[in-house]
Amino acid sequence: MLQAHHSTALNFSDEVVSFEGTVASVKWINPHGSFVLEVTNEDGVVEEWLVEMLARIALQRGGFDFDAFEEGDRIQVSGRRGYREYTLRFGEATLPDGTVVKERLPTTQRFRK
Repeated sequence: MLQAHHSTALNFSDEVVSFEGTVASVKWINPHGSFVLEVTNEDGVVEEWLVEMLARIALQRGGFDFDAFEEGDRIQVSGRRGYREYTLRFGEATLPDGTVVKERLPTTQRFRK
């Protein structure tokens, strides 16, 4: 069986950034889950950042907690800055209670040493 997928290298840099904001909307869909994070910049202007994740099925296989955050939650997020303005490849999120949420690739479960 042949499988292919586009690389994140085409869309996201290696620069890791972190910021805090409020989850404005969440979409657990294919080809990528995503959420919009409203972030207030240094000038007091609210920016909407699109934070992209794995596909819903890949998140599900990795045991992702889809209830971990939802609209209205204030979270800290880190990830790889996108080449398009206001885009981010999800790395991890820290919830108000200190819980850290990460993606787990399904293959890491299957090919552990």
